[in-house]
Amino acid sequence: MGIKLFVFNPLAGYLWKIPAPLGCHTSESGRVMHELGVIRIASWLVVLLVATALSGCGTITPLTASSRSETGAGGVQPAFAQFTDIPVPANAKMDLERSLVLGEREGWTGRIVMSVNENAGRIYDFYFAEMPRFKWEPVTAVRAETSVLTYIQSDRVATIQIHTRTIGGATILMTVSPRGKPAPAPSTMSGEVQISPLK
Repeated sequence: MGIKLFVFNPLAGYLWKIPAPLGCHTSESGRVMHELGVIRIASWLVVLLVATALSGCGTITPLTASSRSETGAGGVQPAFAQFTDIPVPANAKMDLERSLVLGEREGWTGRIVMSVNENAGRIYDFYFAEMPRFKWEPVTAVRAETSVLTYIQSDRVATIQIHTRTIGGATILMTVSPRGKPAPAPSTMSGEVQISPLK
């Protein structure tokens, strides 16, 4: 007579019946002890899985800027390797469908769309601290549901919009464009102005 073992399935909330190996005959007390051992092992596995899943929740790692000069050729993700004049959060992923870049190195213009698994507040703090390190001067900074940071650097303007994603993390839209030239002051005419009535 084969012995049936019961294993607790924590996801389904019931016991599975597992037949004992052929030719295995044990007493009733041995069967009960074996069943309890299997249940105890299954319980420990559940606890281990939950502990492993939750261990990443309390870990806070600082965001680090990436650039070719600081991290070396192997440290920058290939999608961001050409952008040496802006900070890129660690593990950022570029959305190639929504990004459009013209030019290269420090002369590029266009829009880069990135997604990160950090919350929008940390991304805001990251760009607020890192952009000046890349020689960008702050112009405006608005922290809100959609945060906006604007910087200038010689003849270019960078606008960064940070949105919270519904599924967690944030989306970053960085637009870099040529800086507009100020309008010239109206010229003054030399000489006299003649006014004549209409006839």
